[in-house]
Amino acid sequence: MRRKHAIGWLVGIALLATTLPAIGGTVAWGSIDARTQALLSPWQGEWDTLADADRQRLLANARQWLAMSEADRAALLQRQAQWNALPPAERARRRARDDAWRQLPPAEQAQVRAAATRFAALPAAQQAALRSRFAAQPADWQASWLLGPSIGAWLDQAGMWFAYVPASDRDATLRMLQDLTPAAREQLFVLSRRLPSSRREQLRADLLRAPPGQRAALIARQLQ
Repeated sequence: MRRKHAIGWLVGIALLATTLPAIGGTVAWGSIDARTQALLSPWQGEWDTLADADRQRLLANARQWLAMSEADRAALLQRQAQWNALPPAERARRRARDDAWRQLPPAEQAQVRAAATRFAALPAAQQAALRSRFAAQPADWQASWLLGPSIGAWLDQAGMWFAYVPASDRDATLRMLQDLTPAAREQLFVLSRRLPSSRREQLRADLLRAPPGQRAALIARQLQ
């Protein structure tokens, strides 16, 4: 268990991808400068119907492109071509990784960046060895580290208690786990080892229905 936990910290969370920062606020098409409008012209007809988050991301991408040098633009186009050449399954895996990153709280994103810095400072041979060891672990265990340092470490101890959560409940379950204090998660770990699978699933459903401020008390009562 300790070996897996060490690999997870050095590689699992270090491989999380960062995304461009969003620009706050709703932006009307007419308020965008001409150079940025030219880049975003394919979206002009549907601009008012796009979600704010999509508009903000498009603006961030366009402004980053305008700030780039010609060499940086060429490198970005090359990376885009490499992305397009990836098999659909690999693109889906990377998108899922990026989505997981965006859901992490800022404090955990900072932990991930620090882990990535430590990993990058290792000798190339050691990085390669750790990547190989990480790749040899079960896929479910690897995926658990996409949930962030705290949840990844918790699942490393608690096993795949939430591995088969319905897709419709996944985001809510993740938020619930992230909102719990470390002490409450530890109690949940102890409780999960005592309950049969049907009771564990019922507890998960009860926790999702409970107001966030009452979940720790619910876990404590079940543990008793």
